[in-house]
Amino acid sequence: MAISNVALIGGTGTIGAPILEALKKSSFNTSVLNRQSSKSTYKDVNVITVPDDLNTPALASIFKDNSIDALIIAIKPSNVESQKKLINAALEAGVQRVMPADFGSCDSADAKTNELMPLMGRKKEIRDYLISLEGKGKLTWTSLITAHFFDWGLGGGLLRFDVRNRKAYIIDGGDIKFSASNLDFIAHAVIKVLQRPEETANKLLYIHGFYITQNELVAVLEKVTGDKFERISQNSEEEIAKEAPKVLAGDMEAYEELVAVWGIVAGDWSKRETFANNLLGLKEDNLEEAVRNVVQGLSA
Repeated sequence: MAISNVALIGGTGTIGAPILEALKKSSFNTSVLNRQSSKSTYKDVNVITVPDDLNTPALASIFKDNSIDALIIAIKPSNVESQKKLINAALEAGVQRVMPADFGSCDSADAKTNELMPLMGRKKEIRDYLISLEGKGKLTWTSLITAHFFDWGLGGGLLRFDVRNRKAYIIDGGDIKFSASNLDFIAHAVIKVLQRPEETANKLLYIHGFYITQNELVAVLEKVTGDKFERISQNSEEEIAKEAPKVLAGDMEAYEELVAVWGIVAGDWSKRETFANNLLGLKEDNLEEAVRNVVQGLSA
């Protein structure tokens, strides 16, 4: 199996944009799929216009005409039907690898996670669908579970840290080890997957760029900013009990809060059987450098 021609859909999104930049710097021939009515524009990359409804026969023809070997899906994970259309077209066209929209903070393979946050179950639904297609045609798949989007979340106040106001919401004492990844680290991991098609075929892989505690992170934040952070103690069980019913009622703000907490208390990828940093040749990022970049970005 050899991958040369890669197509990405969702190239302007939170994770799609850095993946696109990494692909453009790689040796892969990269194309972006852009829906006909989309206002998105792209520089220095081949753009392929696709039907708004992602019609499977039309997509399959497009994939064949462009000799697409791998498809990366970076649209919202909740768009299950769109993902299935893309996957069906890939299967029909003889695409070798699909990477579904499984990137994110929490483990969509974990039953408790799916119970608390049913939206995560949609990621599992897509992965189960891909598993059901194994052995049919050339299609294989790889899912990357990336842990918290570290730089994006820290800067946006989504990781129980309010950097602008120097507040840290500390869960269960702050010494729980959890995984996290910068967006560029995730994009780099995608490239590594495509460079190792045989070793990564039909696998759910866990990666992280950081393996830290909240207390370690507070210490680095205080060093970088020169300011003392207010520490607000929180109990994970109480926070989950408060937010989970709101999530089930469709409250997306509560969903973000629950993801932030659960991504700490149940976000240690290092002990997962398919933890793949070594397989992919990934080295953890420098925490102080990452924090400094976030702080400088907030000050700009």
